[in-house]
Amino acid sequence: MRFSETVEEDLAFSVSPLLEAVHSWHVLTGPGHHALHVPWVRRCRRLPAALRRKMRDHGFVVADYIPAFFETLADDHHADFAGQLAVIRRLPPAQLAAELAQTLVDTTRYRGDDLVEDTATRDAALTELQQTDPIRAARLSEVLTDPLPTLEGALTALEDYWSAAFAREWDRIEPALYESIAHAGQRIAHHGVFPMLRTLVPQIRIDPAQRTLRLDRPHHHDITVTPARPVTFTASHYVWPHVRITCDTPWPLRVTYPALPLAPASTPRPPSQDELLSALRALAAAPRLQIATCLAERSRSTQELATLLGLSQSVISRHLQQMTQAGLTTTRRDGYYVLYSLDPTRLGQLATALNGLVATPRN
Repeated sequence: MRFSETVEEDLAFSVSPLLEAVHSWHVLTGPGHHALHVPWVRRCRRLPAALRRKMRDHGFVVADYIPAFFETLADDHHADFAGQLAVIRRLPPAQLAAELAQTLVDTTRYRGDDLVEDTATRDAALTELQQTDPIRAARLSEVLTDPLPTLEGALTALEDYWSAAFAREWDRIEPALYESIAHAGQRIAHHGVFPMLRTLVPQIRIDPAQRTLRLDRPHHHDITVTPARPVTFTASHYVWPHVRITCDTPWPLRVTYPALPLAPASTPRPPSQDELLSALRALAAAPRLQIATCLAERSRSTQELATLLGLSQSVISRHLQQMTQAGLTTTRRDGYYVLYSLDPTRLGQLATALNGLVATPRN
């Protein structure tokens, strides 16, 4: 995804009660992958048995691929849950069938539009599924013949889930989602779009020099964000740990990202004198200061830092270990490599602590 020089004019932020309910239902289909949301999973054990059974029966609609039609009115801050569902029910059946079909097939091999429009593609997918998963094959056949019964079953389950539990949960998290958007706007105003993107979506690769955003998926698109095709960033609690991108027509361009933390943040504890001393020592060496400078540009691996600084990987590793122990860097795995990043929160705490040492001038 490539941004223009006037990127601030080409992006928007939103929240969506319907999309949030759908992502929370996705969590319930595979709770083992969503450690952050264990409290919600446990609360949903108290749902009526009939509702839990209905949600399990229709859970395939949100278990992996989440249909883009759930994003209807997601840009309208006045849209409510019922209004969003009403719009879905008015969509053309072919459009509904294409999206529902993608919940049942390998989306790296089959596109919903092809399954709806091309008989050969449809027959190949059905034949394959009949050999490996007859139940899924039957569902796909039903969706491609008439998507409305499947859609209505899923939407009815979603309505019952909303009434029984998620309406109250939405009331709880909606203010925090808007607060996260406000923080994003403040960061854009002070630092620009790319520093904001780096903090909002750590799974995304940012290259400010090329003005690009990249998310590795087996679905390859090169997209230029323009006033004619803007991008909306939708803040979500229950999308975590995923980042979901919608980029196929006729749907608007959207990035649904985890807006964390959602709990009201307490006032950050300032670093103790020992922590401040440890952090300053971790920076008080030319190689470590050079590493910090390189990491300020973007996340890097030990191997990349060694090449840039002309040092051995073992030496770089020792310096990184000291910086990590001081809380200056964080790590994440990207395939074979471990990528190091500066921790902006920690650096902000250190800057505040140092500013606090400056005595106010007195007459």
